[in-house]
Amino acid sequence: MADSWEKLNQKAIELMQQGDLGAALDSGRNALEKARELYGEKHHTVAVSLNNLGELYQMSGDYDRAEQALLQSAQVSKAVSGEDSLDLADSLFNVAEMYISQQRFFEAESKMQRVVEIYEKRCAEVPELLASSYNTLATACLGQGNLEMARKQLEKALKSVEGMEGTVDPAYGSVLKSIAMIDRHQGKLEDAEAKLRRVLGIYEQTIGVEHPEFAALLTQVSEVYLAQGLIAAAEPLLKQAIDIYRATLEQDSPETGAAIDRLATVYGATGKTEQAESLLLEAAAIYSATLGDDHPALAETQNSLAEIYINTKRLDEALVLLEKSLETREKSLGKNHPAIAQSLNNLAIIHEKKGDRSLALKQHAKALDIRKKAFGEDHPAITQSLENMAAIYRMQNKLEDAEAMLQQSLSIWKKAQGPDHPALAQGYHNLATLYIDGGKYEEAEKALISSRKILEKDWQTNSMHLATVFETFSGLYQRLGRLGESNEFAARALKIRKPEQMTGSRVH
Repeated sequence: MADSWEKLNQKAIELMQQGDLGAALDSGRNALEKARELYGEKHHTVAVSLNNLGELYQMSGDYDRAEQALLQSAQVSKAVSGEDSLDLADSLFNVAEMYISQQRFFEAESKMQRVVEIYEKRCAEVPELLASSYNTLATACLGQGNLEMARKQLEKALKSVEGMEGTVDPAYGSVLKSIAMIDRHQGKLEDAEAKLRRVLGIYEQTIGVEHPEFAALLTQVSEVYLAQGLIAAAEPLLKQAIDIYRATLEQDSPETGAAIDRLATVYGATGKTEQAESLLLEAAAIYSATLGDDHPALAETQNSLAEIYINTKRLDEALVLLEKSLETREKSLGKNHPAIAQSLNNLAIIHEKKGDRSLALKQHAKALDIRKKAFGEDHPAITQSLENMAAIYRMQNKLEDAEAMLQQSLSIWKKAQGPDHPALAQGYHNLATLYIDGGKYEEAEKALISSRKILEKDWQTNSMHLATVFETFSGLYQRLGRLGESNEFAARALKIRKPEQMTGSRVH
């Protein structure tokens, strides 16, 4: 009789591998029913069936049923095999990964902490799973903005992988790549680049330069270059990644679409709007063909297209796309997913441009509420909503409300990234211009000085932003009648923007 359950379970796995999720779900449900019929509720086969069914529900986008099945699997595993069983850890691991895919990072961290506890007790049996659990726990911490905790877990993973595989192994490179991502988030761009170049060397020696993972690494290196303002260096890497994907995967794979989407961002940043739009349309077509019209990746690309339409004043076209994107996201991710906040943010921008500031403010407030629930009160992800609301309050001449929002944003960035992160420079500059509007010139000067100090730590990367700060200094000092200083800062800004018109040494 046991072989009847095994056949049903194996059939579900084979159908899943073939991509027939509907038939796989039917077989998975039959396997669960057979396991309960043969063994009752408290049996290993029931836990396995529930776990497999949960994964199938997740793959089909039915996250509520997936969560229910995976949590039931964990309960059965705990009852049958004990609190420190590998079966329990496996079920909790799957729950955590699903939570991460939904950006439910706090809940994911809780599950992964328990998984790590189990694997650490039984590390001799599952050393490779212990390293993987550290990596996934780091992802949950990173999603909450807890970069140092994420780094700590990744360093454990790196040590674990080094002990098993050495330092010239793709698994070692994968963890090092994740640490580089934290470096990038913390503004340690040179450290990030150095680590990624090391991973490039590892991959060249192991998986080769025509492997999809090598293409993914090139994309990550391009992100560092973009953060450094080296847009010209990022473009060829993304083109190379696209070529690798097309040579090694299906011509129109989702990975290809993602790289094309990123290249569109590069073109958008350099003012090549038509090329960016063309690439986004291409990426959207790939996603539609490979993932379907209700997939979050397509909604993300539609959102990016809408941003181009907003910037080119095609507001009606943008509105249609954003409403379609929002509908897709609500259907596939739920109404409280952070991606919904992004859609609401852009809808608010359109309504503000159309003159409906009241509606725009409500949409920004709703986006803020979603982000707070997803990330917490002190995560940098909520600062976009705070700053956008501040901008509307400023237009409404509610300067105290605007200042409160900007101060809150600054406080979050300081706590999350330290006192020298480039985002703080932008925040101080926004605050300075608000103070100028309100006639608080002394406070404005202090804020501008803070912005300048941060930006001058990396003059080359931040030069254009510095030019803007210098121009604001010039305008402030002109208002105060300090014309000599005003002229000096105007000259500094001009030297950055049009160096060919200036002579002499650089002014710092």
